[in-house]
Amino acid sequence: MNLLVGTHDPAWGHTFLARGSGKVYALRSLGEGSSLCLFDGATMAPLGEFPTPGAHSCHITLLEHQAVVSDYTSGTLSLFPLGADGMPAGEPTVLPFEGKGPHPVRQAGPHIHSSWLSPDGRSLVVVDLGSDRLYRFPVRDGCMVPEERECFPVPAGCGPRHCAFGAGVLYVATELSDEVLVFSWPHMRLLQRCVTNPLRPGGGGHVLVGPGGRYLYVSSRLQNDGIAVFRIGGDGLLTEAGYCPTGAHPRHFTISPDGRLLLVACRDDDQIQLFNLSASDGMLSNTGESFPVSRPVYVEVYEEDRL
Repeated sequence: MNLLVGTHDPAWGHTFLARGSGKVYALRSLGEGSSLCLFDGATMAPLGEFPTPGAHSCHITLLEHQAVVSDYTSGTLSLFPLGADGMPAGEPTVLPFEGKGPHPVRQAGPHIHSSWLSPDGRSLVVVDLGSDRLYRFPVRDGCMVPEERECFPVPAGCGPRHCAFGAGVLYVATELSDEVLVFSWPHMRLLQRCVTNPLRPGGGGHVLVGPGGRYLYVSSRLQNDGIAVFRIGGDGLLTEAGYCPTGAHPRHFTISPDGRLLLVACRDDDQIQLFNLSASDGMLSNTGESFPVSRPVYVEVYEEDRL
């Protein structure tokens, strides 16, 4: 197995990584000069750097013929056409958004934080933290269709950040309200709201469905940092199962391919922390092991032959 880590530093900003076509796609995330950077998946040799029109680009979703880049500060999507080799094949198209939320600082305008491809590959959900909205776009011929936009509000002040699909549901981790929202899919009815961190510091992070679809994991930062664990019922609704403390600022986490380990990128502790994941009850236990990495913000475990 291999470990792929994105880091936060003055040169790179908030890095999010994606893999496809034998390449690694990364983001140089700056207010001015954000760019999409490509590397060879086997050697990590640089293949090119392509400026994004948006500010503080923070997330990538790879479609068959398109790289969808979320631009946080500018509140836009940068849509890069991709050639058959996975390289950008022209200038990106900019898709703007509008709106704001009740938080006077964090929601003064749109802030596109991420996008998520549905399990059937036919829809792309785009998350706007700034306006408390989710957008859905159809995906056809390997590209999203910007003209066919659907909009779904989330409760005011939640600040949605990341998503995960379950069986007939969509889970949305909110940053500002430290919750996970459960929506029916594809009807997008709000079914449930669950608090992830009882202190509610406004630091909700990543969300991930565990092996077998039986448990949901959500990270929270800023105070009482850790991973909330929820049991997933047959109807997709959640029951609180526990809370596992982690190192400082668990910005992102992933589960190993064998389902036995959960790895956490603890940005402010400069480490990738390892937790055992119980197959019987979904709970986490600290292994006491970690990897030193400067300011990690993204982590992924992958098999070498699956780049």
